[in-house]
Amino acid sequence: MTISELFVYKIINVYNMENGMQSNLKSEESVIDRLVDMISCGELGRAQRVREVMISERLGVSRIPLREAMGRLESQGVLEARERGGMNVKAFSAKQINEICRVRAALEPIAMRDAVVHLSRQEHRITLNAIIEEMKWAAEHESREDVARADIAFHRFLIDLSGNDLIRKIWSGLELQLRIIFRLELYVPTNLDEVVPKHLHLRDVLLSGDLEKLDSTVADHVWPEFGVTE
Repeated sequence: MTISELFVYKIINVYNMENGMQSNLKSEESVIDRLVDMISCGELGRAQRVREVMISERLGVSRIPLREAMGRLESQGVLEARERGGMNVKAFSAKQINEICRVRAALEPIAMRDAVVHLSRQEHRITLNAIIEEMKWAAEHESREDVARADIAFHRFLIDLSGNDLIRKIWSGLELQLRIIFRLELYVPTNLDEVVPKHLHLRDVLLSGDLEKLDSTVADHVWPEFGVTE
């Protein structure tokens, strides 16, 4: 694990602890996380069958938590059922990526409006700036993987900060798909030199408290990030 991965991992781990998630490797959440990692790194390919016996042995878990995790991933759009039983890794189409953008563009302005009031606290501003610094480090070292981790951490922090439990629940499903989409570059790759300035601009609008400007800024931020248009 690189220094940058460790940094973001610690941030995300704090969020998980606050949300009461299990850290046990054999918990359902941990199995989900490992499966998504296997998909996002290409170990489980797009449209490939997920073989329970092999995955169970690979992760060192029993079939019960594995099946529960696979069921969750199916409901969140990462896996899909096979006609003859079992599941495949979902192959994301341009249409599906566009749909993810539309959902983000609808939900994130609401969450960020709610998060604005909490950004008056210094510790929250420090965390947000720390994530941006991590993003800057990753961009300077041309690490798309670490940029993606920091990008997702940035948005997840604001979603969590909003305190909106419904949006947090929806985002948890989107986040799994985003990890795969970002990692496999199933979108028009953003110029890494543009990533940090875009997030700095979004941060500045958030700190300004200009809610009207925030809505349009979030929409502009989400759509170009995936190289698609409304």
